[in-house]
Amino acid sequence: MDFVHVPVLFNEVLSSFDNEPSVFVDLTAGGGGHDAGILAKYPNVRAVLIDRDQDAVAHLKEKFASFPNVTVVNAPFSEIDKVLFLLQIPKADIVFADLGVSSFQFDTPDRGFSMQKDGPMDMRMDKTSPLTALDFIKNSTEGELRNILSLYAQEREAGTVARTLKKCADEGMTTTMQFADEIRKAKRYAKKGIDPSTQVFMAIRMAVNDELGELETALKKAFPLLSDKGVMGIITFHSTEDRIVKNFFRDRKNKVPFYIDGKDSVPFCDEASFAVDMITPTDEECGRNPRARSAKLRILKKKTVFI
Repeated sequence: MDFVHVPVLFNEVLSSFDNEPSVFVDLTAGGGGHDAGILAKYPNVRAVLIDRDQDAVAHLKEKFASFPNVTVVNAPFSEIDKVLFLLQIPKADIVFADLGVSSFQFDTPDRGFSMQKDGPMDMRMDKTSPLTALDFIKNSTEGELRNILSLYAQEREAGTVARTLKKCADEGMTTTMQFADEIRKAKRYAKKGIDPSTQVFMAIRMAVNDELGELETALKKAFPLLSDKGVMGIITFHSTEDRIVKNFFRDRKNKVPFYIDGKDSVPFCDEASFAVDMITPTDEECGRNPRARSAKLRILKKKTVFI
């Protein structure tokens, strides 16, 4: 399997983790590009690489087969607490996530993520999940699709596109190219240089994989698992997910209490943190890798306060 993925903000990520860690956890390991950099910089670190994509897991196991200090786990990143518990790891010094879709997922037609390559309307990051993008569209009402397009894609023609999606499903269309062509015909407005179906596909993908729910849960579970002076780094590619990360980091900086799974409170008097400003790719990187242009890296450093 040729799992190709270019890690974005590679140097910026490595320079953000400047204290030698004992435990490093990658919540969305994907192609393992950032992980290879961390392991080269800190060869003795215990690395836990998590991904819910079975293709990514197979690639990671092959890529790091010769590393006895690397454990690859097939799981959603919202289960970081269960993963570390089963591995008997109480705390992590670095927790990292590169959100979004890997180049491999985009470039493999059978995965159904790209509107440029014909494949099934699938979009599942976990191929064992029963709900494909096509199933999601069929099972959702026009109103529900409109709300999803407005929330995830800020789609100005959400109503028109929602009707188009339902029409495609009702007429028996099943492939990415069929849906993309109909979306292009239906939309009157589009950003210059961007395929009109891009944001629509992104919104459906995010809903199918519950990406915002996964992110919110993972942040709440990961922060208490950080060691004293531990670091969390998150790369986002979408304004809504970036807002979730920004607000979560801001609230931790302001010592706002929060709940994990709606049950256990993390007392604000015990944990405080500080975060650095947003880091974005250089023009040079965006020129080399256009998919990096919307990337944003935010870093949170934890500081435990004993009272």
